[in-house]
Amino acid sequence: MREYLITLLVAATVTYLSTPIARRFAVRVGAFTGVRDRDVHSIPTPRLGGAAMFAGMAAALLVASRMPTLQVVNQRFSEPRALLLGGGVVFVFGALDDRFNLDAVTKLAGQILAASVMVLQGVQLLWLPIPGQGTLILGQDWSVVLTVSFIVIVINAVNFIDGLDGLAAGVVGIAALAFFVWAAVEGPRARIKRWWLCIPATLLVGLCFGLPLFLLMRERTLNASA
Repeated sequence: MREYLITLLVAATVTYLSTPIARRFAVRVGAFTGVRDRDVHSIPTPRLGGAAMFAGMAAALLVASRMPTLQVVNQRFSEPRALLLGGGVVFVFGALDDRFNLDAVTKLAGQILAASVMVLQGVQLLWLPIPGQGTLILGQDWSVVLTVSFIVIVINAVNFIDGLDGLAAGVVGIAALAFFVWAAVEGPRARIKRWWLCIPATLLVGLCFGLPLFLLMRERTLNASA
């Protein structure tokens, strides 16, 4: 548990410290979010928050790979590399979209590419629980299709709820915390890769805490100086 806590703190700290840098760079290059009907903010907001979160994820994965227990995970499984590579693709396309407002087809292609990279690194749905019927074992073709589809759907689901500072991060952070608790408690009973399941959940909690914390502190600072 100590190693997970260190990983979480590294992810949160690096994300928090990287956010103002990403914000200043976004202002310099003109990467702003326009005001949409579903948004709460009334003025354009700097983008590129994904850069800070990707930096936090990369730093946390690096630290985790050097700790005794989690080092075994990185040596035996390819999932950490898949997470880093897939996240890197999402970050690149997200940064380009923040600056140039990519069309929907291009963004979808980037999401499919990121999901495909993760599949090639070994991240796949191998079975599905069917209530009342047991477990459905997926063939290779269906496994790839469903895995890519699931990743793309989750990416867009998070995008659709992102209309308020910290909303998407808060929802994902709470979900990741719940998933971490489930993996830590039920993982051994279900005979699943508990260590690997806990790592991305820990990363997400840290990333989703670091970014909103900076936004909250900045808002308080602005209110205090007003």
